[in-house]
Amino acid sequence: MLSTENQAKTPEASQPDHQESRTPTPNSLEEAMEQYQSSLLRYATRVLNNEEAAQDVVQEAFIRLHGNLEKIKTRGVQMKGWLFRTTHNVAVDYIRKESRRRALHEKQSKQADLFANDPTAQQEREEKQALVMRHLNTLKPKEREVLVLRLQEGMSYKDIAGVLKRSEGYVGTLIHTATKKLSQSLQQAGVVS
Repeated sequence: MLSTENQAKTPEASQPDHQESRTPTPNSLEEAMEQYQSSLLRYATRVLNNEEAAQDVVQEAFIRLHGNLEKIKTRGVQMKGWLFRTTHNVAVDYIRKESRRRALHEKQSKQADLFANDPTAQQEREEKQALVMRHLNTLKPKEREVLVLRLQEGMSYKDIAGVLKRSEGYVGTLIHTATKKLSQSLQQAGVVS
């Protein structure tokens, strides 16, 4: 009797129990949201320590899922893992952007404090900025665009490449060329030596 009981428990016979313990993979965006949204929100909130930002991050993850749902289904990718990885990546991007934004804000605040006490220095700074902007306008539109994205917005080459829909190498070359042209133009005007 013991031997027939062991024979009845073949791997195939034990699989349905294993399958029943797993949640079925969602077939639509709505099902995925219903199944994973709360756990993704908990995860993103822990990573970011900011509930509002976590909601934005999870929303972006679901937007990306919507654009990739058919690929995920046809390739047999585990949706739960894909969603958590995407949420993680979006959260890391958010942290990087916030860090850059915070650093830029602090730098501008310090500069503003320095110039607030010295009207002459403030006026000189504004004149130099206006001069640089005039020289920036002499560049080709793409050169001007990459410099503004890099210097004013603090974007990485990768981010700029995403905006322009070009390679990072192209962006690097364009920034190098634009910087060189701007520098030469400013030297000729006597702004920099």
